[in-house]
Amino acid sequence: MRSESNLKLVTGQKAQGVGQQGPEEYSFTWPGKQAAVAAAGEPARSVLVPVSVDPPGSRDARHMFIEGDNLEALKLLRETHCSAVKMIYIDPPYNARREFVYADNFGDRWAWLSVMYPRLAVAWELLRDDGVIFVSIDDHEVHHLRMIMNEIFGEDNFVAQIVWQSRQSVQNDTDISVSHEYITVYAKNRRRSDRRLKGANASRWNSVPGFAAYPLPLDPRRFSNPDGDPRGPWKADPFDAPNIRPNLTYPIVNPTTGVEHWPPPGRCWRQNEASFRELLADGRIVFGRTGTAGPQMKVFYREKEAFGKVENTWFDGARHGTAARGTREIQELFDGRAVFDSPKPTALIRSLLRIATRGEDIVLDFFAGSCTTAHAVLNQNREDGGGRRCMCIQAPEPTSASSTARQMGYNTIAEIGLERIRRVIDRMTSAGADPGALAFQVLRLKDRAE
Repeated sequence: MRSESNLKLVTGQKAQGVGQQGPEEYSFTWPGKQAAVAAAGEPARSVLVPVSVDPPGSRDARHMFIEGDNLEALKLLRETHCSAVKMIYIDPPYNARREFVYADNFGDRWAWLSVMYPRLAVAWELLRDDGVIFVSIDDHEVHHLRMIMNEIFGEDNFVAQIVWQSRQSVQNDTDISVSHEYITVYAKNRRRSDRRLKGANASRWNSVPGFAAYPLPLDPRRFSNPDGDPRGPWKADPFDAPNIRPNLTYPIVNPTTGVEHWPPPGRCWRQNEASFRELLADGRIVFGRTGTAGPQMKVFYREKEAFGKVENTWFDGARHGTAARGTREIQELFDGRAVFDSPKPTALIRSLLRIATRGEDIVLDFFAGSCTTAHAVLNQNREDGGGRRCMCIQAPEPTSASSTARQMGYNTIAEIGLERIRRVIDRMTSAGADPGALAFQVLRLKDRAE
């Protein structure tokens, strides 16, 4: 459920100041908000018309590409996919350089809000109860995005604000080089308990209501077996834990040096003294690499592999890709030419897919652009054997008359995205992938009155 503390819609109401009668109220509004809220509830004026299937001749296409206005398309999907989508990723225009075209009288900032609000509201309806939405954004509108998402999704369903290192080089023509963007994350229903998969909850973790991120695979390179332990590779974890607890505070004597060790200030040991002695007898306690330090506990790879490790909110460029890598990827597909400005790298989207999806989950991108999300879904399915289904929506926005894309014959952004999907499928089928698992049904919006 959406939070009861959602921001109150008060258009044009002035807050009462100190010494004035009436309570003070905080509201987030803008000229045109009432129309934006109403737009989300209006019925679609269009229908979806099948155009083709790629590769040609494929049956039962698992994926979908829709050409047309994304709000209209979302309303139609609401009729067929309400509460069915596991993950949404969008990379909307950032409203940084007057790039968002909208017919109103309020200026670009208010137009951006009025465009985003109804689309996010319908997106909320499409998500499963355990679904999640990731929104790429930068400093220009991140604060406004958070406010409208708090209102639509509820503040209690905020998951995280990921900081993505979009560039690793330094921009030398300014005073402070901006190296990051954000990915704002909200759940349809944020899980309230058992977010971390561990031995104590493993039997029920997948059935607990609400969204929780899947753990990442453990890196076996962090484990080794210098002492030939028959239980296999291990790593040494600290034996101390937060807080001070008398029953967990006692001296531990290093058997090699005879030195007495106590927990660091403000901390205690992880186990009581009896449990420590059992662990010591079981060969699970080490005293540093040379045997002369304080106590540490062996953690074995085979015992922890099923529970993985926790992702964090710093997405460095080396692991998750940069904007430059995204450009190189599209150049590799389009004969060395960059037909789309600032595409996201597939590594970034695949990182989100790993923590949010499994099996045949549905993934939606309604600002599809060059279709990086579709590319990432196909790649991730091939890597882990998943059957994720991808739905992309892209309006037929004209490409610039002087652009590389127009010179190559692509008149709209939708044409670029669809051609990218085709080229990715061709590469994968040439490498032995099953065409049936890659096929996209292509549909186009048509006005009901036509």
